[in-house]
Amino acid sequence: MKEFKGKVLAVTGAGSGIGRAIALEAAERGMKVVVNDIDAPSLAKTVEMVKAKGAECASLVADATMASSIEALLHTTLEAFGKVNIMVSNAGVTAPGPVWELPIQDIDWITQANFLGHTYGMHYFIKQMIEQGDECAYMNVASGAGLMVSGSSCMYHATKTADVVQTEATYLALKGRGITNVQMHVLCPAYVLTEIHESDKHRPERFAINDDPYYKSEEYIAGNIRAARGVATGIPIDSVGMTVFTAFEDNKFYVFTHPEAIEMQKIRVQAIYDGTHPIG
Repeated sequence: MKEFKGKVLAVTGAGSGIGRAIALEAAERGMKVVVNDIDAPSLAKTVEMVKAKGAECASLVADATMASSIEALLHTTLEAFGKVNIMVSNAGVTAPGPVWELPIQDIDWITQANFLGHTYGMHYFIKQMIEQGDECAYMNVASGAGLMVSGSSCMYHATKTADVVQTEATYLALKGRGITNVQMHVLCPAYVLTEIHESDKHRPERFAINDDPYYKSEEYIAGNIRAARGVATGIPIDSVGMTVFTAFEDNKFYVFTHPEAIEMQKIRVQAIYDGTHPIG
């Protein structure tokens, strides 16, 4: 995809961070923009910023972990602009710790936000893109954590890996069926100056922090501190929008904010090839 002016982009998790950066880059390129987030005040700020660039903008405050919300986002997009050319499933969350310590509600929350929400997006939006028949692109925002493993934030690694694989499988499914109008992309960022370490601020009510001992545990507290420190070392958010749109222009499937992240994947694959244990 080389031309963007007048085309339509939808993006989830656009109240801040990568989602907002992509929405603003789309506005810079003359696109019509539809933004979604669960946080109404943050989303309103994004809408204001997009419109300040002269772009038309529609919005939907909704929980992107739910299939009904993603379907509603598609309807909002079509009602506002009549079509969709680029969809970016960006919304994502994290919580620290191994699976035996995480509350079941957090296992469900992370899975729904990082994997199922993106899968719902592909279900609804790719179907629409195929029916339109014009040039389209779909991007899932996974993570460098989806290409390597560690012993912390286990569900984050698991769901981001699933996100990468689902995007790969969908690319092959489109190719195998001779569907050529939909580009597929997966963004695997390393540390970027976002609010991912503040995921608790964006919990849907059904996943609200409760009296489970986990939320007062050393694992939870220390894990959040580690995450904040990691994010603080990240690259500025300003460059991410350009990285994403360059990938659209070049039809590049795997997209990295930090190209060196691929080295971790090499280490992982080598361990599989050698028949050794996982390397974190």
